[in-house]
Amino acid sequence: MFNIFKKRMLAVLLTGTALTTPAIAKALQSESDLVASAPLATMQAEHVMIATSDYEETLAWYQKNLGFRIKHEWTVPEFPNLQLAYLEKNDFIIEVVASPDTPSPNPPEEFAARLQQPGIGHFAFLVDDVDAIVVALEAKGVEMILPPTSFPDSGRRVSFIADNNGYLIEFLAELPLSERVPYTGGEDSAIQY
Repeated sequence: MFNIFKKRMLAVLLTGTALTTPAIAKALQSESDLVASAPLATMQAEHVMIATSDYEETLAWYQKNLGFRIKHEWTVPEFPNLQLAYLEKNDFIIEVVASPDTPSPNPPEEFAARLQQPGIGHFAFLVDDVDAIVVALEAKGVEMILPPTSFPDSGRRVSFIADNNGYLIEFLAELPLSERVPYTGGEDSAIQY
C-alpha cells in the first residue's frame, strides 16, 4: 500500500531534502488518494436509461434516425408491465424501459427552460460535423430544438434535437483553436486549451 510513499521517502533521503511534517503529510495524502481512486481507474460510460410509454415507437425512432441497433430485449418477471431493450451504436447503449404507466414528458417550449429542468437533461454525441448531422436529421423530419450554434467559451459547436419522447439529444464538435476563447481558470483544471 505504501510503495509510492516509500519511493518518495527514499528520494527525500537520497537528495537530502528536508523531511518536514507537511512533506510527509502530503506524501501520505497522495498515496491515500491513489489507493482510494484505484477502483475508479477503469470506470467508463456504458449506458443511459430513458423511460417511455411507447416501446415500439422509441426503438424504431432510434434505429431509423440515429442508426442504433437492438442489442438485447428482455422482461423482468417481478415487473410484468415493463419492456426493456438495449439499443447500441459505437459501444454506447441506450436502455429503453417502457411501461404503459410512464407519464409523457411535458418539457417547456423554450430551450433555456429545458436546460433548467431537474434531473438528467440530455445526453450528447461527439461528431465530426454538427451542421452535416443536422442536415441529415432534418431530412428525416427530426425535431430541431437548437440549430447549430458555436459557443467559443466552451470551445464547441453544438445542436440539440428531441427524440420521439421529447428527450434532448446534443451533437457537438470541437471548435478550431482560432475560434475558442482561451481558458483562464486555475492550473489544476482538466479543461485547458
